[in-house]
Amino acid sequence: MAKLTVVLNGTKVNPYLSMGLSQNPFPQLGQKETVEYELRLAKLGADPIPHDDYKEYIRKILDGFSEELIQLCITKFRPDQLVEFQVYWRD
Repeated sequence: MAKLTVVLNGTKVNPYLSMGLSQNPFPQLGQKETVEYELRLAKLGADPIPHDDYKEYIRKILDGFSEELIQLCITKFRPDQLVEFQVYWRD
């Protein structure tokens, strides 16, 4: 079973800027086939997600991902909070 940690940044600050980074640069699965997708997913935990159009923003970043994951992220998003959760699936 595979697992990814998803972070949604509803705060006003990118937590990676203090480290000189724009986002988490490390893929979680370590497979070259998924790196592009993992880095796009990591973008949701970096720059603040705009509160007024968060649904469209999440959809844009996750274009090509499953509708289930997109809906889960939209449901879990909380303005002014950093939300973290895990998703699991069978390989």
